[in-house]
Amino acid sequence: MNTKYFATLVITLAMKSLVSSFQTLPGFFAKKTFATNQIEEFRRLDWRNSHTQLSSVIEHIEHQATIAAETWSVEATPFLDPDTASEIEQRFQDRGDVMVFRVVGGRRLSANSQKYSRGEGRRSRFVISHADLGMDAGTAESEFCTVIRVENVNIAASNTFPNALASIGIDLDDIGDVVKVDSSTVYLVVNPAVGKQCLRLLPKELVGAGIKLEIMESNEFMPDGEIQEMKLSRILERQMSRKKLERGYVQFS
Repeated sequence: MNTKYFATLVITLAMKSLVSSFQTLPGFFAKKTFATNQIEEFRRLDWRNSHTQLSSVIEHIEHQATIAAETWSVEATPFLDPDTASEIEQRFQDRGDVMVFRVVGGRRLSANSQKYSRGEGRRSRFVISHADLGMDAGTAESEFCTVIRVENVNIAASNTFPNALASIGIDLDDIGDVVKVDSSTVYLVVNPAVGKQCLRLLPKELVGAGIKLEIMESNEFMPDGEIQEMKLSRILERQMSRKKLERGYVQFS
């Protein structure tokens, strides 16, 4: 082959390749811009969903307060995350027709503080009663929070407690703080309605020799410890969300 012809052919092919690369650049930048716009839109949707969710929770709890005031009954909310609970607390602080108690289970508020500090609880629920029923904070705490002590569990080898509880059919709305005291001892605050279910089924989801679960007496103190993050695995989260949608359930936490 003629050397001059071959060199011309190589240069021509190289130029075509370069032109083709430049032609794809607008598409590349367009895809990158589209992806960035999608991320921003997802963030906006997440904020709107959170705002809508909070509004639904507030509306539901206000309805519970109306029921308590009109029927002289006692109503209790699910356990709530700290931000949502603070918002609810602010909205109910000036109401005179109902008594509203924020309870955490196993611990009490400091006498000189209206804020929850380390060791005094993170997740909480509200007990709402007619103002003239005579409900007090101690009664609200003991009747609507159950503390379960879990001993001899290999925490490092076990599933996380939120996942383990979800696996036995207990929703996060029924769970308050999960407090790790040491490598083998955990305290759970739960809705009394699911206490027996925890005692019966939870050991099957944990690892350890001689795992022991028992409900604490109301006069026992719950020790300080590391409060565990209340997060489910993605699979369990989808499963629980699907069940809630099927029941027309309002997500609280």
